[in-house]
Amino acid sequence: MANWQETFSELKSQYVQRSTDRLAQIIELVTKLISNPMNKDLAQQLSRHFHWLAGSGSMYGFQKVSAMGLEGEALCDQIVAQSGPASPIDLEKLKTLLQELSTQFTGSEDSGDTTLVLGKGRAAPAVGRQEVLIVDEDSKEVDFLKRQVDEAGLAFRCARSFATALAEIEKRMPDGMILEIPLPDGDAYELVEKIRAMPGGDEMAILIVSKQTGFLDKVRSIHCGADAHFEKPIDIKAMFRRLKYLLDKRYQETPRILSVEDDPDQAAFIRAFLESAGYQVRTCTDPKNFESYMSAFQPDLVLLDVMLPGMTGYELARYIRQDERHATLPVLFLTTQGQIDARIESARAGGDDHLVKPVPPALLLSSVSSRLERARFLKTLLRRDGLTSLLNHTSFMEQAQTVVAQRRRHTGFTAMILLDIDYFRSINERHGYPGGDKVLVALSLLLRKRLRQSDIIGRYAGDEFGIIAEGLDETEALALSGRLLSDFAAIQHSTLSHSGFFATCSAGISILDAKNMTVETWVQSASKALQQAKSAGRNCAIAYHPEAISRQ
Repeated sequence: MANWQETFSELKSQYVQRSTDRLAQIIELVTKLISNPMNKDLAQQLSRHFHWLAGSGSMYGFQKVSAMGLEGEALCDQIVAQSGPASPIDLEKLKTLLQELSTQFTGSEDSGDTTLVLGKGRAAPAVGRQEVLIVDEDSKEVDFLKRQVDEAGLAFRCARSFATALAEIEKRMPDGMILEIPLPDGDAYELVEKIRAMPGGDEMAILIVSKQTGFLDKVRSIHCGADAHFEKPIDIKAMFRRLKYLLDKRYQETPRILSVEDDPDQAAFIRAFLESAGYQVRTCTDPKNFESYMSAFQPDLVLLDVMLPGMTGYELARYIRQDERHATLPVLFLTTQGQIDARIESARAGGDDHLVKPVPPALLLSSVSSRLERARFLKTLLRRDGLTSLLNHTSFMEQAQTVVAQRRRHTGFTAMILLDIDYFRSINERHGYPGGDKVLVALSLLLRKRLRQSDIIGRYAGDEFGIIAEGLDETEALALSGRLLSDFAAIQHSTLSHSGFFATCSAGISILDAKNMTVETWVQSASKALQQAKSAGRNCAIAYHPEAISRQ
């Protein structure tokens, strides 16, 4: 917070200096307009200067400057629109406005609400496995949830009551909590409220599981601060997808925001303010460079001014929406135009929000954070396989393309491993599709547990999984694949009609030769090695060679 205050004070000083210089230009233009009231070009220039004051004043604590800027802009636009010269009454209003403006930058103004909204910053990821606190008085339910949490690769603690749950949390704040209501000794909703009021309590992922199915119970869950409410019987897959999504929020990369703003004071304020709130920000001052900024920076959110040199923010928004890769990219307009026509135009151009300058910092931060959160959730749905929560085929191939591009610039080993479940059709025929799904989920959980955070894992096809592991040569990739195959073969799967059965899988490996391989040929070589493993009897790993193969 102190850093932000120092930055803000410096920006404010720079703004006052530039505003004083701009005021001198406005005085000169008004003097010329009084001498030549027919000159519409002078009125247009004045309108642009007043527009700048309207959008920037309140950002630096000069609320009256913004109000007078709006008044001056409207007055100049009226002079431009009317036939004939500027009237003596309008010119007198401009003179009066100038006199009032001249007094605004001589004293020190309160900086308003610019210091009220900065968050606590992003929590650093916990070391080791993330931990979930299970709160439930039913021992059978606790055992069931413990197994599910463990299979998801998470650590856990347990509590049976309001008091013990509170004691566990005070001992050490977990990453998440599954809370079944009602509790025997207190109101579960009050427990959530207490947690949210604790230091770090706002970071915890909290899921409520309820035997009560009324609408008001769901409303109370939302009101107390829970992240989700699940009714019994629970959809376990849906609940753990939600839990995983909430826990992953703490590990996400710092969101990138591209601000398109030609005014230096407003651009500096937006950048400094959002950076102090924990975001990466880049500023594009010339819309002609917008395409290169989009390509190089790959923003997670775009802030667009409407009035830009040479084109409008609406045109840039339409450009963004033409590319299907940016379908989920949030676009927010920041403009002094608050009329309904401007808001309609923002919606037509594909904007997600229309914020009227001067934007209160609290509103700016709230809009940015909520739109980023929504976009991240949509990306998760689009990029992840619904059953296994691993990357889907398209996302896996996009990651592979990125790896190939990086390896062309930097040397090093990178292995692609394709895993295919042996006789999967027979598993579906014998144990039904639910049995097949259990096998797929078991393999996905094994991969998440055994592989590194940096490894890329995806569901490449129906029963085929892909791994991209950087830093592994052929020998290391074969050893890793052998361990994965051995661990998977040892897992006992069960369904309602079968007490237990086992499955195996085969692996094909290809080490990337970035100079001579494309993504397609890299995948094809791993696929050829996989077919060799199938032909060699299955439940084995084989590395690809153009002329010979090695087997483990």
